[in-house]
Amino acid sequence: MVPVYEKIVPALLDGGVWNLADTCSFSLGIPCEPMLSAPAKSVSEIVNRYHGIEYTCEYKYDGIRAQIHCMDDGSIRIFSRKLECCTNQYPDVILAIKRLKRGPVKSCVLDCEIVGYDSEQMKILPLQKLMTRGRKGVHVDNIKINACIFAFDLLYLNGQSLLQEQLKIRRKLLKDSFEVETGILQFATALDSSNLDEIQVFLDKAVNASCEGLVIKTLSVDAAYEPGKAKWVKLKKDYLESMWDSLDLVPIGAYFGKGRRTAFYGTFLLACYDPHKEEFQTVTKAGTGFSEEVLKEHCQILGSKIIPKPKPYY
Repeated sequence: MVPVYEKIVPALLDGGVWNLADTCSFSLGIPCEPMLSAPAKSVSEIVNRYHGIEYTCEYKYDGIRAQIHCMDDGSIRIFSRKLECCTNQYPDVILAIKRLKRGPVKSCVLDCEIVGYDSEQMKILPLQKLMTRGRKGVHVDNIKINACIFAFDLLYLNGQSLLQEQLKIRRKLLKDSFEVETGILQFATALDSSNLDEIQVFLDKAVNASCEGLVIKTLSVDAAYEPGKAKWVKLKKDYLESMWDSLDLVPIGAYFGKGRRTAFYGTFLLACYDPHKEEFQTVTKAGTGFSEEVLKEHCQILGSKIIPKPKPYY
């Protein structure tokens, strides 16, 4: 949590350092670090790791991680992943929380992802679209990119911290605390399953829904909310060999190698052709996975195609 010395010092004086966790616990208006996730490389790794343990798979949304505090006085405060106050950037989120919060909820803290959303086509927008919203002076009537709240955890409810509760309990309380409205406030799409094929299909659906992949969380065993710790697991498209895309690229440049490879090209600059701009756009460098024989062969083939300076359409 963000250190607030006005609370820490009296707590230390009253109870000492050994009782600090009890006397200075998570409270409204002071954000805690978000719980994090560590990468996994395959669905089978997940199934083997959590064998015999109840867990859930949630869509991993491509948005802005946010912690939303609903205060006792009815006001709303929004904090970023870095614990910075960003309340003024999301007046539409504030209105949505106030409108969709159920009556019995007097105060709470939501862990969620704020995502750009196209209300007409009912689909998630890339993070870059959401980032075009201003950071200051944002008003509801001039918002061009709508924000949708995808809530996945409840950390505090009506005066009580829920950090030590099991995720299964926190998730139920979350769903009991808010109404759902498509494109405004939704719960993270989730699948409770340990079946490899079902999880693989669910992962494909997440990627097709413009999400980054899945986050896997235990529901009962070791399922407390631990701020700042990577106790969840994420399966992202970028990590999975089975979901890598193949690309057809053109070598437009080359660099001589090092060590034993100084006599021939060791790395190639690759590009793809943009038909709209009628030019080659560089994509990446490639220099691993080649044997010396292959590199020598490429050097002989490409050596005759050297030009004195780059083409104007590179």
